[in-house]
Amino acid sequence: MRLNARIAFSLAIALLAAWALVESQGWALRTALYPRVTAVPLLVLAVVESVLSLRGKDEEGDEAEPMDFAATASVPPDVATRRTIVTTGWVAGFFASVVLFGFPIAIPLFVFAYVKGQGKEGWLPSLLLSALALLGFHVLFVRLLHVPLPVGLLWQVFTR
Repeated sequence: MRLNARIAFSLAIALLAAWALVESQGWALRTALYPRVTAVPLLVLAVVESVLSLRGKDEEGDEAEPMDFAATASVPPDVATRRTIVTTGWVAGFFASVVLFGFPIAIPLFVFAYVKGQGKEGWLPSLLLSALALLGFHVLFVRLLHVPLPVGLLWQVFTR
């Protein structure tokens, strides 16, 4: 049984998760919900990883060589670059729409634009998925969690 970086890291994560659980003991339920919901599975997974690493049960085996990340060779570099730029554009567009319109408007707008534009779907699936995204977002964050959502910059400008 030897202590390596993998075991030390998983033990450190387990300690952080346990610390989050201990710290959230005296908090109100709504305040402590997020730390508890994330810390419990994190703690369990980190402990399991630590035990498996200590026992030497590794998927790759002890003799596994580290692998470098490499893009697949089947995609030409210009196609990979174009895909990266398109994905970055979608992420930046979502961020901009959240800043300008706020989450309640940006989420269905983004889902519609992505499904219709990038996915090249018809009007009905695009509208249905956008409505489903809006409903899911509203039920989870507004109705269940009561998260205060700031309005977008455009809303602030036009309501003054």
